Amino acid sequence: MHPAPALSSRPIGDAASYFIRNGYSSRDTVDYFADETEDATVWQPDVYPYAAAQAQELGRDVLIDIGCGRAGKLATLATARPDYTFIGVDFGDNLRWSRDNHPFGQWIEADLETALVLPIDPATIRRSIVVCSDVVEHLLNPRPALTMIRRLLAEGCAAAVFSTPAREFRSGYDAPGPPRNPSHVREWASDEFQALLRSSGFEIHYAGLTRSDDVSNGLSTQLVLVGPGKE
Repeated sequence: MHPAPALSSRPIGDAASYFIRNGYSSRDTVDYFADETEDATVWQPDVYPYAAAQAQELGRDVLIDIGCGRAGKLATLATARPDYTFIGVDFGDNLRWSRDNHPFGQWIEADLETALVLPIDPATIRRSIVVCSDVVEHLLNPRPALTMIRRLLAEGCAAAVFSTPAREFRSGYDAPGPPRNPSHVREWASDEFQALLRSSGFEIHYAGLTRSDDVSNGLSTQLVLVGPGKE
């Protein structure tokens, strides 16, 4: 992982814009993201191994994947770490596909734009960390998902790992939006996303850049490790 470089001195936005700079246009609607590509490229290849390493360091053996899609990277991790427990959270076709095709996990249906609490046993939460990999940019309103993760941390989850595009390296600080990817509502610059996380009650333990894919190996994805903020 690589520390993020120095950022723009221009002021970020406020809570109403999810801290994205003034002048940026987000999408008002977005289609359901069906995680069914047959592209051989592995996107964000280092995020799940990083989350597993954090779990080991923190003495946890449960990984809760918020927005798991069809859980391909979770399946790879389950093969490498059969001693871990895996919980995938999503809804619609992605979640049904995971239930039908992955015997290793527990699959929980939840709409990340509305659900605030997950039906997970408190003892299991206390053995866990969360990964939320390239999910928040797909949400019209990311606050319910952030609240859900903040509550898991408050209930004893050790940490959460986020990844999301770094707009300054994808399209530039001053890109007017919306993102080129039609399934993305908005994309944050690194300082904007960190401000959103802090405002949502998280304490940032690490923030840097990670590979966006295993072909270009370009560092244009944010990787952020958080814990619960101080009350």
